[in-house]
Amino acid sequence: MKKKSWPAGLKKQCSLLLHGLFLCLFFTGISFIYFNENYGRGLSWIHEESYADTLPFTEQLESDVEMIFKYVKYKDLFETDGKLDYNKDMVCVTFSSGKTLIYNLNDMIREAKSWGYYLTDSFEVAGGPAVPERETRNAAIPLIEWKAYDPNAADHYTEPGDAYATREELSLEVLTILGEYYQIQYNYMDRPSNLYFQVSYMDENGQQKLYTNASQYPIADMKNLGRYLYLSGDSILIDTNLKYIPSNITSELENYNLYGNNDYYIILGLDTRYPNTDPYSIAHNAYTKVRVNYITGLIFFALGAGGLLVTLGWLIYLAGYPTLDRTAVSLNTFDHIPMECSLLLAVCCLWSWSCLRDSMGIRLAHLLVTQNHRDFFLAVFEVVGSYLICLVEGFSLLRQYKAQSLWHDSLICRSWRWTVASLNGTTFPVRLTACFLGYLGVNMALIYTIYYLYKHRNFLLVPYLYLVPAVVLIGFQLWTFLLLYRDAGENEKIAFGIFKMSEGETSYKIDTTGFSGKGASLAKTLNNLGDGLDTALQEKVKSERLKADLITNVSHDIKTPLTSIINYVDLLKREKIQDEKIQRYLEILEQKSQRLKNLTEDLVEASKASSGNLKLDIANIDLVELIHQTNGEFEEKFAIRHLELVSGLPSDTILIAADGRRLWRVLENLYNNAFKYAMENSRIYVDVTRRDDYVYFTIKNVSANPLNINADELTERFVRGDVARTSEGSGLGLSIAKDLTHLLGGMFDIYIDGDLFKVQTGFPVLKQP
Repeated sequence: MKKKSWPAGLKKQCSLLLHGLFLCLFFTGISFIYFNENYGRGLSWIHEESYADTLPFTEQLESDVEMIFKYVKYKDLFETDGKLDYNKDMVCVTFSSGKTLIYNLNDMIREAKSWGYYLTDSFEVAGGPAVPERETRNAAIPLIEWKAYDPNAADHYTEPGDAYATREELSLEVLTILGEYYQIQYNYMDRPSNLYFQVSYMDENGQQKLYTNASQYPIADMKNLGRYLYLSGDSILIDTNLKYIPSNITSELENYNLYGNNDYYIILGLDTRYPNTDPYSIAHNAYTKVRVNYITGLIFFALGAGGLLVTLGWLIYLAGYPTLDRTAVSLNTFDHIPMECSLLLAVCCLWSWSCLRDSMGIRLAHLLVTQNHRDFFLAVFEVVGSYLICLVEGFSLLRQYKAQSLWHDSLICRSWRWTVASLNGTTFPVRLTACFLGYLGVNMALIYTIYYLYKHRNFLLVPYLYLVPAVVLIGFQLWTFLLLYRDAGENEKIAFGIFKMSEGETSYKIDTTGFSGKGASLAKTLNNLGDGLDTALQEKVKSERLKADLITNVSHDIKTPLTSIINYVDLLKREKIQDEKIQRYLEILEQKSQRLKNLTEDLVEASKASSGNLKLDIANIDLVELIHQTNGEFEEKFAIRHLELVSGLPSDTILIAADGRRLWRVLENLYNNAFKYAMENSRIYVDVTRRDDYVYFTIKNVSANPLNINADELTERFVRGDVARTSEGSGLGLSIAKDLTHLLGGMFDIYIDGDLFKVQTGFPVLKQP
């Protein structure tokens, strides 16, 4: 049986409902965290601290230390043999009549009662007479001689009137101190407490005066209660395991030492099990509750955030698709609004929601939450509403993106298409001017919008609204930069491709990935051009190879019968034929056969030189010495045509890297060319010069016939000039010389100036050590 699946629409609704629930859970966690008293302290306190390691604990302990030392003072003041003694003298006064009276505790209590004062259940002073009655009873104001509860009171007087006080004021002071004594007695003596203390002093008689609520505990046991602090008079070091030490303990311990010795100590012990109900156990329980609430808030926050991300991802995955196969995108009516209008509508909704927050949101806050929570309520109110508006707008843009209509149907794209259609067919300067004016106009409009909104920000409901066009301006600059960067990258790739092709690498292809517009068409055109050049070059290489093969084969086929002809002519000449006519025929036959042999060899060498199919034996050669040898070889030959050889050679050695045999052939061809075509009874000039890292060999002569041909054509094969067809040259000498020179890494140039013929070759000079 086929399993039923939920429709896509129902899944979307359930996902949206879950998204809302996780949103509530998320803000609930934030509320738990925000209203926790430890908000802002991070997370380390959760697993590192206990209540005894907190500052509130230290503050409570400091307050208790102060009360303990008040007990040290009040015990001797009010008690005799451990019991409250009402006959203890409290104050001594002298009246204006000279009468001196000492009032004990009972007198002061009765005096306070007569004034209407009493102690409440919390041991605080309450009651008192009306103001007029008090003024009538304050006629006699005695001089204070001493106070038992403040022996150094005279040291605090700043004016003469401070030494006088009414009986009401004195009784009120005694009653207040008595209330503090009762409070200490109740909190630390009569009622169980988690804080135990012992304060010990040694008087001048060597008797220990011990003040404690833990007489049953020795010092070692008090240290084992949980947290403790021990300080003795004979040491400045404090033995404790508290994180924070009460700042008043050393001063209080020393101030209440009335015996001027170091034989005293104080020990505090806190039972961290908190078995008794007191301020420490109450604070500990509250701290534990705060801790639990904070952890609960973190759990809610994490679950809410994770659920929001998961459900949001699932909604993004399903957005726009009516079915789960995700084959077609369905748009609703709102999605057909252009992107710019949709964004503007979303901004207006956000603005309206902000206005609603300031009107209805504040009223709801006063109605639903307390004063301390109103700001948080308003912040959540605004954030949730803004999030929902952005969620609706974001999913609308997402559906348009999936349908590929987000940019295509936007007003900017429509305007761009209209602009491109209008500028199509215009010249590049016109298009560039239009683009620059558009860029300038957008910048000016955005800058003015930012300036206007910033200037009037105090009058707007959304004071930071100017940041929206600022972000748009930055995005526009980045978009423009990316366009220019892309075009620059395309131009650089195209220029590099042209450079590669100009170097002969016709097979190089421009990577057109990411290209668009004219850059893409130009790159494709250059790639096609490279393919054509590569094909033509391959055809040319193939043609040259066929020519070389043909010349080699034909030369080889001619060489065999030609050798036979030359041999038979030589045999006939050895027969010593007497007939002069036959001898002349044999001489002509020998000359022509030798010329044909030379021509065949020249053809083979020219073919090899032009194709580079020659094996070179590179060595260091002294070019000056080689020219001297060549001059010597050709001096007699030049004398036949009455040619004078004029040399301009340096005396220094100039070394080049070349194949000696091939270089000699270059020089031989140049000298033979001068011998054949130079005007008789003229001079042939030979020079060797060095310029920078090159050495140049130059040979020049005056031609016997007019040079009615281009200099470049003289290096082509079988070209000797239109008027020189009757000479014995093959027309390959200069071509062979040029190819061999290039093969050796040199340069070869021909210059013609009227009848002056000049050839110059150059080679790199080797650096001598």
